[in-house]
Amino acid sequence: MKKNNLMTAGGICLLVLSAAASLGTHFLFHACGPKEDGSYMTCHYAQSASEGTAAVLAVLALLLLISKSRSAMKAYAAAMVPVSVLMILIPNTLIPLCMMPDMRCRSVMRPAVLVIGILILLISAVLALVPAKERGADSV
Repeated sequence: MKKNNLMTAGGICLLVLSAAASLGTHFLFHACGPKEDGSYMTCHYAQSASEGTAAVLAVLALLLLISKSRSAMKAYAAAMVPVSVLMILIPNTLIPLCMMPDMRCRSVMRPAVLVIGILILLISAVLALVPAKERGADSV
């Protein structure tokens, strides 16, 4: 069976973006560190929730890539849409961030999560809306 090049390229992009969101949120654009007493501010929990959501997106992207059925691929792409919306809404909408605009969670983590989440949302929505039977591609 010949795989659709758009689905394969989109799946690879989704996997890379999801992995970048999960690993990046942990290592590169993480939220504020612990307070002096060792406790964490709520932005730490926004970071953890964003990491976990991005990990779910990475698993869905991997399933999209290894799937042989075009309808299953479209279903995985469609499942990524609400999960990516959740990832976009986590920092500062569902979980409040620090009050000061120059804090790391607001100046680094939130913009990175928003940009990557929007890219994942757009790509997965396009893949979910690709016609089931395209010219020159087999459908299973």
